Amino acid sequence: MPELEMDLRLQRLLFLCDGVYAIAATLLAVELVLPEAAADLHGRELLETLLESWPRVLAFATSFLFIANFWVGHNMQFHMVRRFDGGLTWLALAQLSCVAFLPFPTSVVGEHVSDPVAQQFYLGSLLVTSLTMWASWWYMSSGRRLVDPELSPRVIRRLHLISAGVPAFFVVLMALVAVGVGRFVNPLMLAYLFAFGGVVLGVVEGREPLPAEEVEEPGASGDVEPQGDEGRRGETGKAGG
Repeated sequence: MPELEMDLRLQRLLFLCDGVYAIAATLLAVELVLPEAAADLHGRELLETLLESWPRVLAFATSFLFIANFWVGHNMQFHMVRRFDGGLTWLALAQLSCVAFLPFPTSVVGEHVSDPVAQQFYLGSLLVTSLTMWASWWYMSSGRRLVDPELSPRVIRRLHLISAGVPAFFVVLMALVAVGVGRFVNPLMLAYLFAFGGVVLGVVEGREPLPAEEVEEPGASGDVEPQGDEGRRGETGKAGG
């Protein structure tokens, strides 16, 4: 059965995606180690060493939030998929290669948090990752190639807007780094705030009720008995009969 075979291939692709996202997020913590010189430190000296590790901790937190946001976006996109083809496979693999690569630029910017080259390298990696996600959604939804034919145009436009907005942010942030914004605020902090904003937005949207047109109206099915005066009159007539 072709449909069963396609569903199985899509399922295996999703398993692979979840595994890569989980491993990439876990590898971020590998860089969170104290230098060997701190092995014999205690008390105040140990506290100072821990505080000096803030760039690596900030890089970890930022990248973890971005990977989490990318995973949520990936789930949103694939939730709309109803068909499967080879193009989707390779776009998903391209996206996974970018996600799996993120621990490396994270370690670089964690060690050189104030260096513009490290910042551009890190932001450029996030930019390419977000572009692969945008390309994936464009491929899925263009002409409703792989999504449900009945999918609302409003939903498609909304996901296009989100998918395009993320790389646009990274382009703006890279431009700010190029003009020297690091003299006033660390770009990594701005990236963290943006990633955290994505988390807040996801939580808020997850609590919103379904739009009125998507909620089943009472009485829409033929199994609901009429209510109100007409319904009562009908019941009275049956009782009198």
